[in-house]
Amino acid sequence: MTQTINDDFSAESVKKDGIKLGVYLGILSLVISIVSLYALLNAANFKVASLITGGVGMVLMIALAAYFSVMLRKSAGGFWTFSQALKGIFTMLAIGVIISSVGSTLFNVVNPEPQQVIFDKSINMTIETMESAGLDDDLIDKQVADLEKKRDDLRTFSIGLVLKGLGVSLIMYFVFALVLAAILKRERPAFLQVNNPGDAAHPWQDNN
Repeated sequence: MTQTINDDFSAESVKKDGIKLGVYLGILSLVISIVSLYALLNAANFKVASLITGGVGMVLMIALAAYFSVMLRKSAGGFWTFSQALKGIFTMLAIGVIISSVGSTLFNVVNPEPQQVIFDKSINMTIETMESAGLDDDLIDKQVADLEKKRDDLRTFSIGLVLKGLGVSLIMYFVFALVLAAILKRERPAFLQVNNPGDAAHPWQDNN
């Protein structure tokens, strides 16, 4: 019974902290995205700036997700199985990506110009990069047409596109959660297992 109570308490603690950390992660991710957007807008060299902001943003998100996952394991008492770790970490990441995606969508609806400018710069950079690589004109035209379609789609708010993008992000974060769960799982040592007192016979009872 003692073990069951402890497990229930840990599960509830992980659930509450997972939601809280997921909200923090989503807000931080949204802030990083907006800061990166304006950094690209004001960059003298768009190509270099896009590589830097993209790399820094990715490293920050991986570091934050890993740090919050370690904090979540502490909420579980320092020990959790792979399945427990996966459930807790993915719940946290899913909440984070939902908040970040919804926040980014609302930001772009209210203030669409920055992202449109970034897309135009991305198209020009793509053309320059592909031309310098000596690629075929038809291939360049196709790639540019795809980018222009995405840019035009952003000008019209679409629930379907938002949900599609969110679904892709959730799949990617689930894979990331699998990796983190495999790294951070920590089984409870046998000597720390608490048996149900009712299962053991009292010293004065005959076990036969």
